Formats: sequence, C-alpha cells, structure tokens
Amino acid sequence: LAQVPALQVIDVYGRLAGPTCYGKIAPPGSSCQLTLSYLKDELGLGNSSNGEAKSLTREEFGRRLEEIPFKWPLKPYGINEKTLSKTSTMNKGAETALYMDELERRGLYDRRNPAGPLPTSLRPKINAEISKERVDSVAVDTIFRVLTGGDGELSGVKLETLYDEQEALDYYSFVKIVGNDNISWPRPSEAR
Repeated sequence: LAQVPALQVIDVYGRLAGPTCYGKIAPPGSSCQLTLSYLKDELGLGNSSNGEAKSLTREEFGRRLEEIPFKWPLKPYGINEKTLSKTSTMNKGAETALYMDELERRGLYDRRNPAGPLPTSLRPKINAEISKERVDSVAVDTIFRVLTGGDGELSGVKLETLYDEQEALDYYSFVKIVGNDNISWPRPSEAR
C-alpha cells in the first residue's frame, strides 16, 4: 500500500475527532480527542431501530468522512511532575511546521510579515479550505483498514476492540495506530 501524506492523516483525524479535550472543551476551530462514543455517533455506528448493530463499508466510510467538517487537531502534551495526565490547554496545533507550511502554501499567511495575523487566528480559514477538499482515497483506504483490522466492514464492536478499553485516542495515539511506516512525513527540504 502507498504511504498516506501526513496532511491527509491530519485531515481524517481532524474530521473524526471531537471537541473533548482531557476533561475540557477544545478552543473553537480545534479538535482534540477521538472518544469512542463520539466516533460511534459521528459515524452512525450505534444500533438500528430493530436492535441490529450498524456497520459501514469502505465506500460508506469515505462518504461519511466527506460530510464531517474538518478542525485542525490540537497537539497533546503533558505527563510531568505536576500532572500524570495529558492536556492540550496551550492551544498548539498538531504538526505545527506542516500547519505553517499549509497556511503559506494556500496564501493565508506570510511568515516574513511581522504585522500579519497570528497563525492560530487563521485556523477557521484553513479548516474551511480543508473541509471543502476531498479526503484522499489512499488515506481513506489505509485508515479504514486500520480501524477495521483489515475486515470489509467497520462496526462499533471493531472500534471497541481497537480502543482496547481506552476511552479516547489523542492525535499521537491515532498516528501510532495508523503506523509511522504508513505515513509520508515531509522532509525539511520539502517544506517551502
């Protein structure tokens, strides 16, 4: 399988993740954690009216992703001497260098202009642009395969197995599940 560009992993995560952020709510325009209950609701993987478990094929999963607005995810940090839990309260976006490069590539920001807007204030604009774009089919294929364990249908039970009794995934846990080897990370020389 082809590697998924890092921006596409961010795109899928930013569409699936919700506003829950380690017991708080993420700032407007941001996503934070991918809680199991939120993901099931977002994908419509509860039970149908007759009690049967719902599931999604790869095509249905891809279509559903297209319908969900994108919000740039926050970068988790923490676990230090003061706290044993992660947090994202500093409002720092995941993959900051990629975020900055995307702002510039899209003409939303010029890092040489000291009077320009703060990059975090541009999050709603970049979110709107990415939300309008199609989700990369390689990203859909790879992430669907990861979420289903290689099976042809995604169900709430499969998600529960993937989560392995965790309540939520953060951006870094999601990247770990997708697998670094499955992601094409930009090299410093490519960033501009």
